[in-house]
Amino acid sequence: MGKSASKQFNDEVLKAHNEYRRQHGVPPLKLCKKLNREAQQTLHSHGVEEYKEDGSGEGICQ
Repeated sequence: MGKSASKQFNDEVLKAHNEYRRQHGVPPLKLCKKLNREAQQTLHSHGVEEYKEDGSGEGICQ
């Protein structure tokens, strides 16, 4: 079974970001599940909808 689209997206963004960090001689970052969860909860508490894989979500404050 493959990775979910959001997991794959996170991994690709992190890989690209860490490539720039490598070019500048700084250590790589790694994802923090707790921080991601807290950030998502903060967005929801401010009325920001989550992007949905079918494209139906919107990132707009209500």
